[in-house]
Amino acid sequence: MYTNTLTAIFPWHREKTSSKALGWVALSVAIIAGSTSVTFAAALAGSLSPLSMLFISEALTMLFTVLSFGLFPIIKRMIRLRRKYILPILLVGLSNSVIAPLLAFTGLRMTGPINAELFIRAEDIFLVLLAVAVLGEKLKKQHILGALCVLLGVAVVTLRGFSETLTFSRGDAYILLAACFYACGGILYKKKLHTVEPELMIFCRTCTALSVFFLTAPFMHHTLVQELQHFPTELIVALLGYGFLARFVNLFSFYESIERLPIRTVSLLLNLGLVGSIGFAHVYLGAPILPFHLAGAGFILIGSVLMEIESITGHKMHFAAHLKHRHRSHV
Repeated sequence: MYTNTLTAIFPWHREKTSSKALGWVALSVAIIAGSTSVTFAAALAGSLSPLSMLFISEALTMLFTVLSFGLFPIIKRMIRLRRKYILPILLVGLSNSVIAPLLAFTGLRMTGPINAELFIRAEDIFLVLLAVAVLGEKLKKQHILGALCVLLGVAVVTLRGFSETLTFSRGDAYILLAACFYACGGILYKKKLHTVEPELMIFCRTCTALSVFFLTAPFMHHTLVQELQHFPTELIVALLGYGFLARFVNLFSFYESIERLPIRTVSLLLNLGLVGSIGFAHVYLGAPILPFHLAGAGFILIGSVLMEIESITGHKMHFAAHLKHRHRSHV
Protein backbone atom coordinates (compact mmCIF):
# COMPACT_ATOMS: atom_id res chain seq x y z
CA MET A 1 0.00 0.00 0.00
CA TYR A 2 3.03 2.28 0.32
CA THR A 3 4.41 1.50 -3.14
CA ASN A 4 3.62 4.87 -4.70
CA THR A 5 5.10 6.77 -1.75
CA LEU A 6 8.27 4.69 -1.78
CA THR A 7 8.79 5.02 -5.53
CA ALA A 8 8.23 8.76 -5.28
CA ILE A 9 10.90 9.01 -2.56
CA PHE A 10 13.24 6.59 -4.36
CA PRO A 11 12.69 7.20 -8.11
CA TRP A 12 15.74 5.17 -9.06
CA HIS A 13 14.02 2.07 -7.63
CA ARG A 14 11.09 2.62 -10.01
CA GLU A 15 13.46 3.07 -12.95
CA LYS A 16 15.39 -0.09 -12.08
CA THR A 17 12.19 -2.13 -11.78
CA SER A 18 10.87 -0.72 -15.06
CA SER A 19 14.16 -1.45 -16.80
CA LYS A 20 14.18 -5.06 -15.60
CA ALA A 21 10.56 -5.54 -16.64
CA LEU A 22 11.42 -4.23 -20.10
CA GLY A 23 14.41 -6.57 -20.15
CA TRP A 24 12.21 -9.58 -19.44
CA VAL A 25 9.77 -8.54 -22.15
CA ALA A 26 12.64 -8.08 -24.60
CA LEU A 27 14.14 -11.47 -23.71
CA SER A 28 10.77 -13.17 -24.18
CA VAL A 29 10.36 -11.50 -27.58
CA ALA A 30 13.92 -12.50 -28.56
CA ILE A 31 13.25 -16.14 -27.70
CA ILE A 32 9.94 -16.18 -29.59
CA ALA A 33 11.29 -14.28 -32.62
CA GLY A 34 14.44 -16.40 -32.74
CA SER A 35 12.32 -19.55 -32.69
CA THR A 36 10.87 -18.63 -36.10
CA SER A 37 14.18 -18.26 -37.92
CA VAL A 38 14.88 -21.81 -39.12
CA THR A 39 11.23 -22.49 -39.99
CA PHE A 40 10.82 -19.34 -42.09
CA ALA A 41 14.19 -19.99 -43.75
CA ALA A 42 13.11 -23.55 -44.57
CA ALA A 43 9.87 -22.26 -46.09
CA LEU A 44 11.80 -19.83 -48.30
CA ALA A 45 14.60 -22.24 -49.23
CA GLY A 46 12.63 -23.76 -52.10
CA SER A 47 11.98 -20.40 -53.80
CA LEU A 48 15.13 -18.41 -53.05
CA SER A 49 18.70 -19.52 -53.70
CA PRO A 50 21.14 -19.75 -50.77
CA LEU A 51 22.93 -16.66 -52.09
CA SER A 52 19.69 -14.65 -52.15
CA MET A 53 18.87 -15.81 -48.62
CA LEU A 54 22.34 -14.71 -47.57
CA PHE A 55 21.77 -11.24 -49.02
CA ILE A 56 18.39 -10.81 -47.30
CA SER A 57 19.76 -11.99 -43.96
CA GLU A 58 22.89 -9.83 -44.00
CA ALA A 59 21.21 -6.74 -45.44
CA LEU A 60 18.63 -6.76 -42.66
CA THR A 61 21.33 -7.31 -40.05
CA MET A 62 23.22 -4.31 -41.39
CA LEU A 63 20.01 -2.25 -41.30
CA PHE A 64 19.51 -3.19 -37.64
CA THR A 65 23.12 -2.32 -36.78
CA VAL A 66 22.99 1.06 -38.51
CA LEU A 67 19.64 2.02 -36.99
CA SER A 68 20.74 0.95 -33.52
CA PHE A 69 24.30 2.27 -33.35
CA GLY A 70 24.51 4.86 -36.15
CA LEU A 71 26.37 4.60 -39.44
CA PHE A 72 28.94 7.36 -38.91
CA PRO A 73 29.93 6.33 -35.35
CA ILE A 74 30.51 2.78 -36.60
CA ILE A 75 32.58 3.98 -39.57
CA LYS A 76 34.68 6.17 -37.26
CA ARG A 77 35.39 3.16 -35.05
CA MET A 78 36.23 1.06 -38.10
CA ILE A 79 38.81 3.61 -39.20
CA ARG A 80 40.44 3.44 -35.76
CA LEU A 81 40.80 -0.35 -35.86
CA ARG A 82 44.35 -1.64 -35.68
CA ARG A 83 45.74 -3.31 -38.76
CA LYS A 84 46.32 -6.57 -36.89
CA TYR A 85 42.53 -7.00 -36.63
CA ILE A 86 41.80 -6.71 -40.36
CA LEU A 87 42.72 -10.27 -41.40
CA PRO A 88 40.96 -11.98 -38.44
CA ILE A 89 37.83 -9.88 -39.06
CA LEU A 90 37.88 -10.88 -42.74
CA LEU A 91 38.31 -14.57 -41.85
CA VAL A 92 35.50 -14.48 -39.26
CA GLY A 93 33.29 -12.69 -41.78
CA LEU A 94 33.95 -15.34 -44.43
CA SER A 95 33.45 -18.19 -41.97
CA ASN A 96 30.38 -17.01 -40.05
CA SER A 97 28.64 -14.69 -42.50
CA VAL A 98 29.37 -16.36 -45.85
CA ILE A 99 30.43 -20.02 -45.75
CA ALA A 100 28.39 -21.19 -42.74
CA PRO A 101 25.10 -19.49 -43.76
CA LEU A 102 25.44 -20.71 -47.37
CA LEU A 103 25.96 -24.27 -46.10
CA ALA A 104 23.02 -23.91 -43.71
CA PHE A 105 20.68 -22.47 -46.37
CA THR A 106 21.73 -25.23 -48.79
CA GLY A 107 21.11 -27.87 -46.13
CA LEU A 108 17.64 -26.48 -45.43
CA ARG A 109 16.67 -27.30 -49.03
CA MET A 110 17.41 -30.98 -48.36
CA THR A 111 16.33 -31.63 -44.77
CA GLY A 112 13.53 -30.74 -42.40
CA PRO A 113 13.51 -27.66 -40.15
CA ILE A 114 13.49 -29.73 -36.94
CA ASN A 115 16.55 -31.72 -37.99
CA ALA A 116 18.26 -28.48 -39.02
CA GLU A 117 17.55 -26.83 -35.66
CA LEU A 118 18.91 -29.83 -33.77
CA PHE A 119 22.00 -30.43 -35.91
CA ILE A 120 23.07 -26.77 -35.86
CA ARG A 121 23.42 -27.17 -32.09
CA ALA A 122 26.42 -29.41 -32.76
CA GLU A 123 28.33 -26.12 -32.81
CA ASP A 124 28.73 -26.59 -29.04
CA ILE A 125 30.70 -29.81 -29.59
CA PHE A 126 33.00 -28.19 -32.15
CA LEU A 127 33.49 -25.20 -29.84
CA VAL A 128 34.68 -27.45 -27.02
CA LEU A 129 37.07 -29.39 -29.28
CA LEU A 130 38.49 -26.24 -30.87
CA ALA A 131 38.82 -24.50 -27.50
CA VAL A 132 41.11 -27.32 -26.38
CA ALA A 133 43.03 -27.61 -29.67
CA VAL A 134 43.40 -23.91 -30.54
CA LEU A 135 43.02 -21.96 -27.30
CA GLY A 136 44.64 -24.56 -25.06
CA GLU A 137 41.74 -24.39 -22.61
CA LYS A 138 41.41 -27.13 -20.01
CA LEU A 139 38.22 -29.12 -20.12
CA LYS A 140 36.14 -29.20 -16.97
CA LYS A 141 33.68 -31.90 -16.01
CA GLN A 142 30.70 -29.78 -17.00
CA HIS A 143 32.21 -29.11 -20.44
CA ILE A 144 32.77 -32.82 -21.04
CA LEU A 145 29.35 -33.81 -19.71
CA GLY A 146 27.64 -31.05 -21.69
CA ALA A 147 29.42 -31.97 -24.94
CA LEU A 148 28.55 -35.65 -24.43
CA CYS A 149 24.89 -34.74 -23.90
CA VAL A 150 24.83 -32.70 -27.11
CA LEU A 151 26.63 -35.51 -28.97
CA LEU A 152 24.12 -38.03 -27.63
CA GLY A 153 21.25 -35.78 -28.74
CA VAL A 154 22.68 -35.52 -32.27
CA ALA A 155 23.22 -39.30 -32.33
CA VAL A 156 19.62 -39.95 -31.25
CA VAL A 157 18.32 -37.80 -34.13
CA THR A 158 20.80 -39.23 -36.65
CA LEU A 159 19.95 -42.83 -35.75
CA ARG A 160 16.25 -41.98 -35.45
CA GLY A 161 16.10 -43.16 -31.85
CA PHE A 162 18.71 -45.90 -32.46
CA SER A 163 16.16 -47.74 -34.59
CA GLU A 164 18.22 -47.42 -37.79
CA THR A 165 21.82 -47.58 -38.93
CA LEU A 166 23.91 -44.43 -39.29
CA THR A 167 22.65 -42.60 -42.37
CA PHE A 168 23.26 -38.93 -43.06
CA SER A 169 21.20 -37.06 -45.58
CA ARG A 170 23.11 -34.48 -47.60
CA GLY A 171 21.10 -31.75 -45.92
CA ASP A 172 22.07 -32.92 -42.43
CA ALA A 173 25.72 -33.06 -43.49
CA TYR A 174 25.56 -29.48 -44.78
CA ILE A 175 24.03 -28.32 -41.48
CA LEU A 176 26.79 -30.04 -39.49
CA LEU A 177 29.44 -28.43 -41.70
CA ALA A 178 27.77 -25.07 -41.09
CA ALA A 179 27.93 -25.69 -37.34
CA CYS A 180 31.64 -26.45 -37.68
CA PHE A 181 32.33 -23.20 -39.53
CA TYR A 182 30.29 -21.22 -36.99
CA ALA A 183 32.44 -22.73 -34.26
CA CYS A 184 35.66 -21.92 -36.14
CA GLY A 185 34.61 -18.30 -36.44
CA GLY A 186 33.63 -18.20 -32.78
CA ILE A 187 37.01 -19.53 -31.65
CA LEU A 188 38.89 -17.09 -33.89
CA TYR A 189 36.78 -14.25 -32.50
CA LYS A 190 37.52 -15.32 -28.93
CA LYS A 191 41.25 -15.65 -29.60
CA LYS A 192 41.94 -12.58 -31.72
CA LEU A 193 38.97 -10.21 -31.58
CA HIS A 194 37.39 -10.35 -28.11
CA THR A 195 38.42 -6.72 -27.51
CA VAL A 196 36.60 -5.53 -30.66
CA GLU A 197 33.12 -4.16 -29.90
CA PRO A 198 30.44 -6.72 -30.88
CA GLU A 199 28.35 -4.23 -32.89
CA LEU A 200 31.45 -3.21 -34.84
CA MET A 201 32.23 -6.87 -35.45
CA ILE A 202 28.69 -7.52 -36.69
CA PHE A 203 28.89 -4.56 -39.08
CA CYS A 204 32.23 -5.74 -40.48
CA ARG A 205 30.85 -9.24 -40.95
CA THR A 206 27.82 -7.98 -42.86
CA CYS A 207 30.09 -5.83 -45.04
CA THR A 208 32.14 -8.93 -45.87
CA ALA A 209 29.05 -10.98 -46.72
CA LEU A 210 27.45 -8.27 -48.87
CA SER A 211 30.74 -7.71 -50.70
CA VAL A 212 30.90 -11.42 -51.54
CA PHE A 213 27.29 -11.28 -52.75
CA PHE A 214 27.87 -8.33 -55.09
CA LEU A 215 31.10 -9.88 -56.41
CA THR A 216 29.53 -13.26 -57.18
CA ALA A 217 25.95 -12.28 -58.13
CA PRO A 218 26.82 -11.35 -61.76
CA PHE A 219 28.02 -14.92 -62.35
CA MET A 220 24.83 -16.56 -61.03
CA HIS A 221 22.18 -17.96 -63.39
CA HIS A 222 19.29 -16.44 -61.45
CA THR A 223 19.53 -13.01 -59.88
CA LEU A 224 17.75 -11.92 -56.72
CA VAL A 225 15.50 -9.63 -58.77
CA GLN A 226 14.42 -12.52 -61.02
CA GLU A 227 13.72 -14.72 -58.01
CA LEU A 228 11.61 -12.03 -56.36
CA GLN A 229 9.68 -11.46 -59.62
CA HIS A 230 8.66 -15.13 -59.65
CA PHE A 231 8.28 -15.36 -55.90
CA PRO A 232 5.11 -17.25 -54.81
CA THR A 233 2.58 -14.93 -53.21
CA GLU A 234 1.76 -17.54 -50.56
CA LEU A 235 5.31 -17.18 -49.19
CA ILE A 236 5.15 -13.41 -48.68
CA VAL A 237 4.22 -13.93 -45.03
CA ALA A 238 7.26 -16.19 -44.58
CA LEU A 239 9.51 -13.61 -46.28
CA LEU A 240 8.23 -10.78 -44.09
CA GLY A 241 8.40 -13.00 -41.02
CA TYR A 242 11.98 -14.01 -41.72
CA GLY A 243 13.14 -10.50 -42.55
CA PHE A 244 11.33 -8.56 -39.84
CA LEU A 245 10.62 -11.01 -37.03
CA ALA A 246 13.41 -13.59 -37.19
CA ARG A 247 16.19 -11.15 -38.03
CA PHE A 248 15.37 -7.56 -37.06
CA VAL A 249 13.09 -8.03 -34.03
CA ASN A 250 15.20 -10.93 -32.78
CA LEU A 251 18.44 -8.93 -32.78
CA PHE A 252 16.84 -5.77 -31.43
CA SER A 253 15.16 -7.60 -28.54
CA PHE A 254 18.33 -9.54 -27.75
CA TYR A 255 20.40 -6.37 -27.39
CA GLU A 256 17.68 -4.73 -25.31
CA SER A 257 17.54 -7.71 -22.95
CA ILE A 258 21.29 -8.03 -22.55
CA GLU A 259 21.52 -4.38 -21.52
CA ARG A 260 18.91 -4.79 -18.77
CA LEU A 261 19.27 -8.34 -17.43
CA PRO A 262 22.19 -10.35 -16.03
CA ILE A 263 24.28 -12.05 -18.71
CA ARG A 264 23.79 -15.47 -17.11
CA THR A 265 20.01 -15.09 -17.26
CA VAL A 266 19.95 -14.18 -20.94
CA SER A 267 22.47 -16.86 -21.85
CA LEU A 268 20.63 -19.69 -20.12
CA LEU A 269 17.09 -18.76 -21.17
CA LEU A 270 18.01 -18.29 -24.84
CA ASN A 271 18.35 -22.08 -24.98
CA LEU A 272 14.55 -22.26 -24.75
CA GLY A 273 14.58 -21.15 -28.39
CA LEU A 274 15.27 -24.78 -29.28
CA VAL A 275 11.89 -25.82 -27.88
CA GLY A 276 10.15 -22.87 -29.51
CA SER A 277 11.75 -23.61 -32.87
CA ILE A 278 10.58 -27.22 -32.88
CA GLY A 279 7.07 -26.18 -31.87
CA PHE A 280 6.86 -23.44 -34.51
CA ALA A 281 8.08 -25.80 -37.25
CA HIS A 282 5.26 -28.18 -36.32
CA VAL A 283 2.60 -25.45 -36.24
CA TYR A 284 3.66 -23.45 -39.33
CA LEU A 285 4.98 -26.16 -41.67
CA GLY A 286 3.26 -29.20 -40.20
CA ALA A 287 6.65 -30.82 -39.59
CA PRO A 288 6.13 -34.06 -37.65
CA ILE A 289 7.61 -34.14 -34.14
CA LEU A 290 8.70 -37.73 -33.57
CA PRO A 291 9.77 -39.24 -30.23
CA PHE A 292 13.44 -39.26 -31.21
CA HIS A 293 13.21 -35.52 -31.96
CA LEU A 294 12.00 -34.88 -28.42
CA ALA A 295 14.66 -37.14 -26.91
CA GLY A 296 17.42 -35.55 -29.00
CA ALA A 297 16.21 -32.05 -28.17
CA GLY A 298 16.18 -32.92 -24.47
CA PHE A 299 19.79 -34.12 -24.47
CA ILE A 300 20.95 -31.15 -26.55
CA LEU A 301 19.14 -28.68 -24.29
CA ILE A 302 20.66 -30.22 -21.14
CA GLY A 303 24.13 -30.23 -22.71
CA SER A 304 23.85 -26.61 -23.86
CA VAL A 305 22.72 -25.47 -20.41
CA LEU A 306 25.59 -27.33 -18.71
CA MET A 307 28.16 -25.66 -20.96
CA GLU A 308 26.52 -22.25 -20.57
CA ILE A 309 26.64 -22.55 -16.77
CA GLU A 310 30.36 -23.25 -16.95
CA SER A 311 31.02 -20.45 -19.44
CA ILE A 312 29.28 -17.68 -17.51
CA THR A 313 31.63 -18.14 -14.58
CA GLY A 314 34.42 -16.55 -16.64
CA HIS A 315 35.16 -12.90 -17.40
CA LYS A 316 31.79 -11.14 -17.65
CA MET A 317 32.74 -8.62 -20.35
CA HIS A 318 34.43 -11.23 -22.55
CA PHE A 319 31.49 -13.59 -22.17
CA ALA A 320 29.00 -10.83 -23.03
CA ALA A 321 30.92 -10.01 -26.22
CA HIS A 322 31.13 -13.70 -27.15
CA LEU A 323 27.40 -14.15 -26.50
CA LYS A 324 26.53 -11.22 -28.77
CA HIS A 325 28.77 -12.66 -31.48
CA ARG A 326 27.29 -16.16 -31.19
CA HIS A 327 23.68 -14.98 -31.08
CA ARG A 328 24.28 -13.32 -34.43
CA SER A 329 25.64 -16.55 -35.94
CA HIS A 330 22.73 -18.78 -36.84
CA VAL A 331 20.33 -18.54 -39.78
